[in-house]
Amino acid sequence: MDSREAGFPKYMVYCGLLSALTSLSIGYVIGAPNVPETAIRGINGACGPYPYTIVNGFPNCFYFADLLWGFAVGSFCLGALAGGLAGGTIQNMIGRRKSMFYSNIIFIIGSLLLGFTYHQAQFIVGRIVIGLACGLGGVVAPTYLGEVSTIKGRGSMGTLYQLLIVVGILISNLIGLGLSTPPLWRVLLSLNAIPAMIQMFLLPTLVESPRWLVSKNRIPEARKALQKLRGEFNIDHEFEDIVQLILGRHTAGPTSTTRVTTAVGDSAFEESTLKVDPEVADTVVTTTEVTSGSSAPQGYSILRLFKSECRSLAVIGILMHFFQQASGINGLIYYSTSFLGDVFGAGNSKYITVGQSICNFLATIASVLLVDRTGRRTLLLISLGGLTFSCILLVIGAYVDVGILVVVAVFLYTAFFAIGLGPIPWLLLSELLPTYALSPASAVATAVNWGTNFVVGLVFPSLNAGLGNATFVLFGAFCALGFVYTLIFVPETRARSIEDIMAEKGVAPRTDYL
Repeated sequence: MDSREAGFPKYMVYCGLLSALTSLSIGYVIGAPNVPETAIRGINGACGPYPYTIVNGFPNCFYFADLLWGFAVGSFCLGALAGGLAGGTIQNMIGRRKSMFYSNIIFIIGSLLLGFTYHQAQFIVGRIVIGLACGLGGVVAPTYLGEVSTIKGRGSMGTLYQLLIVVGILISNLIGLGLSTPPLWRVLLSLNAIPAMIQMFLLPTLVESPRWLVSKNRIPEARKALQKLRGEFNIDHEFEDIVQLILGRHTAGPTSTTRVTTAVGDSAFEESTLKVDPEVADTVVTTTEVTSGSSAPQGYSILRLFKSECRSLAVIGILMHFFQQASGINGLIYYSTSFLGDVFGAGNSKYITVGQSICNFLATIASVLLVDRTGRRTLLLISLGGLTFSCILLVIGAYVDVGILVVVAVFLYTAFFAIGLGPIPWLLLSELLPTYALSPASAVATAVNWGTNFVVGLVFPSLNAGLGNATFVLFGAFCALGFVYTLIFVPETRARSIEDIMAEKGVAPRTDYL
């Protein structure tokens, strides 16, 4: 059977789950400071009668004013922004697997810095360092997931990235219930090294991305990797599509004699005739191997991307990353314990925060089940419309002082985010863009995502102190704007090839190979 009709080959699913451990680490980083905030800051006697004192060589807690705490929590986004901008170049140079390896090294270093924090400045540095890993991993993991997935399985596989982020947030909140006292909050922050070490140990069992291998003209390795990912399915047609899109060349079938023409700019030249013996089909697979000294076309730089034919598709993906964070979701994820504590008290708000994380998890599971049935665009519209409604409901609940209405609004807000706007932006770019344009677009999108995330994390405590729940009027306006943009500009990508989507948008495949 043709591999383009394949669903979920077992090895492909294994590769997807293992690569998605990166997002588990990212989710843990996002959620870890929320529940133990009072213990870390020494608020309301959480540090005991002698706060900020040295116990066993380390301070029990640290004094953070609201704005400084907002900066400390959000500072990992600055590191993630830098890691994201560099991530596209790094993964293009050294590949997806090696990039994941280096992001894990940085995760471990950042976790140790946070666990052994001695000063507020070290806490911030630790968050920035671990943010570098989040930024690099946030580029590589979704790219790898998109590139190894089948067309039919691409939606569910792509949503694994957001699902594991949500799982990481939930785990950090659950563990935080038991480790929200000094000095145990240090253990909570250090545990993020565990998924990174697990992934590092198992990375050699993953194949490299076939699309990246093709982009480096490593054709036999690419074919072998794709065959392993697809199992018993016939990959001839899928592999030819990949090579044609990335290199502008046709592959020869395993038993054919073919004369191949390769386009270079506006000219063309014949390479040679190659007869492939079925007995050696595993080692001689394409006519592109005949020409000695041939080189693969270089991927786009960020500057070149925005001058290229792919810029309109890249902008769609980048703006969806902006709307994801401008929805204000991380204001709740970072600060829901203190935010809800104003209504329900600090003790109760911790459990509401965990309940919110469970709601986030269940709604993301629903997204995994629906994304390949309902479609990406439809889920985005449901998500953005629901978020706008939830923001209005939350503000009304706060102003009429009905606590249960506020909780319902928070849970609806979380669920509507998780079902569409949470997972789909990470999936969308790999479905819109060919490999040669994907890395720079992913780098910019990730930088925009983390940059907006940082701004939300930085200003949310101050906005909440000054405006209260009216802050969500601003977030609701961004959600409404995102709904209109999606309705007009975002194409449906479900079960469609990149070539088909490019054709719909009037984007021609790359014609220069210099």
